[in-house]
Amino acid sequence: MMNKICDGFIILAAISLIMGIISRILLKPFPFGIEAQAYLQLSHGLLLFAIAIGIRELIRAKGKEK
Repeated sequence: MMNKICDGFIILAAISLIMGIISRILLKPFPFGIEAQAYLQLSHGLLLFAIAIGIRELIRAKGKEK
């Protein structure tokens, strides 16, 4: 279950990163009037959540092996 959430966060981060780059290239807010910086910060946040979930799963798996 957590792996699917982690994959979803990574996919959303990639989409957000692409939208931020397009918005930065066009030099204007892309969709919904959101600035490029907001998309880029969203992608950073989503990737941090994905990393935290992945590390949590690794620690859980390590604990079950003992």
